[in-house]
Amino acid sequence: MLAIVAALVYGPQALDGGFLGDAWSNRAIFVFSDGSGFFGKLSDFLSMPHIAVRPLQAFYLVALNSVFGSHVGFWLSWQVVTTVLMCVTLYLLLRRLSLGPVEAGTIALLVLLFPAASSTRFWLATIWAPASLTLVFLGYLLAFSAFDAKRQRNQLLLHAASLALFVASLLLYEIALLLMLSSVLVYRLRVPWTAAAKRWVVDCAVLGILALTVTTGSDAGHVGTEVGVFEHGKVIAEQARTLLMTVVLPLNSGSWYMLLLVALVPALGVLGYRLLPAASPTRPELRRWLIAMAAGLAIVVLGYVVYAPGTDYYQPMGPGIMNRVNFVPSFGWVLMLYAGFMLIATLALRELPNARRWAAGVASVACLLIAIGWLKPISTYSDYFTRAYAEDVRVLATMKQGLPKPREGSTIWTFGQPVEVVPGVPVFGNTWDMTSSVQLNYDDGSLISYVAYPETTFACTPHGVQAGGPRYAPTGQPDPIYSSPYGLTYFVETSSGETIAVENRKQCRRAVDAFPLAPLYAAP
Repeated sequence: MLAIVAALVYGPQALDGGFLGDAWSNRAIFVFSDGSGFFGKLSDFLSMPHIAVRPLQAFYLVALNSVFGSHVGFWLSWQVVTTVLMCVTLYLLLRRLSLGPVEAGTIALLVLLFPAASSTRFWLATIWAPASLTLVFLGYLLAFSAFDAKRQRNQLLLHAASLALFVASLLLYEIALLLMLSSVLVYRLRVPWTAAAKRWVVDCAVLGILALTVTTGSDAGHVGTEVGVFEHGKVIAEQARTLLMTVVLPLNSGSWYMLLLVALVPALGVLGYRLLPAASPTRPELRRWLIAMAAGLAIVVLGYVVYAPGTDYYQPMGPGIMNRVNFVPSFGWVLMLYAGFMLIATLALRELPNARRWAAGVASVACLLIAIGWLKPISTYSDYFTRAYAEDVRVLATMKQGLPKPREGSTIWTFGQPVEVVPGVPVFGNTWDMTSSVQLNYDDGSLISYVAYPETTFACTPHGVQAGGPRYAPTGQPDPIYSSPYGLTYFVETSSGETIAVENRKQCRRAVDAFPLAPLYAAP
């Protein structure tokens, strides 16, 4: 069922989408690697600062590049397949935690469709994210099997395998680190505190040591928060509240009084639990879903906390590729959503025969009605990502037609194409994706390409072209990296295909006056 839904919802983008942003860079690193063979390529990936601290991510990228090559449909299909596998392992984990098939299946389906993390289905620069969470869920399943095993040898082997999967998840992508460091709370759902704490100490010892290396270097190449961790955390919390009230729940209001109204649901659950007779079969059900709601809240908090020290654009309501910050919290949001409806249904239907089944059915229908509303924003963003890739392809084709064979080592400045299709969905939004895509377009790793972003300035110096402006000289001082000599510089207007080879200062001035800067967004 999950595979069929995923094919219907994400299949069109898998057929028509492609590389965007950092995905171009990852492909170019592989193609133009100096290393020979699998391990030579792997060594080159491990030399990249932002990948070196994630060795399994390097391995994953080399493996996928070796298998899929430049067939972007295979890449995007694999991203959807691994997302489905992630949801299947989540379903199995929830079943081990005593949730019924309807309950666990609905939660898994809601995770698959959660719209505020849609970029992790469309953007190939996050292709390792679902694999990382799949390893976490499998690790917990093996841990539960270890607790249930009768023979000590089997217990040790299963615990070791479980911990190995946690380590693999961390070395692939560290976004689930805090979920693994909070493992004692998950273990306690199946075993007494003593057994849970013993395994948890081992988890913290192993993962903590690795985390000191991974988390301190994982954002190499990115700046940290400018406003401060506390202020950034406040922004994340405020936007998380807005996300709850406008996306998770279709209330279209972030007002505090509406939030208090939503908070009545767990309050009524607690009140019902305390007032019902001790022998009432409803009390264990209310306790189950109050725990589930608390667990969901914990996942949301832990999922966002890791971003507080990061760049300020890490925000829950961020558009396009920025909504990847909701990937881990999406599990918590969905769990809270379903638990809330189960609390209401359990209280309302407690007198019926087979009350739990009725409650699960009602809660699932209510959640699926909300999920139907999620399909429209998913489809809209799917179209945005498809349009962005189509624009990438058009720009590169136009460039090659107007400039069939640039000189080796040249710098190509592009004008005219939008920086983003809509906010957060890039065409060529950074220097590295523009350069990587052009290198792949010409099969020449010596080429460099930049975008003439809005407010970019060009100085025609005696020896070459020097770029300035907010993107290329943020401190006001020109950066020599963004300069290129005459004779090795081209200006390309990617709307018309007009190309100027800048051979001298006079041609430089003519080119600067002739071409319009790239607009920030595509025309509606």
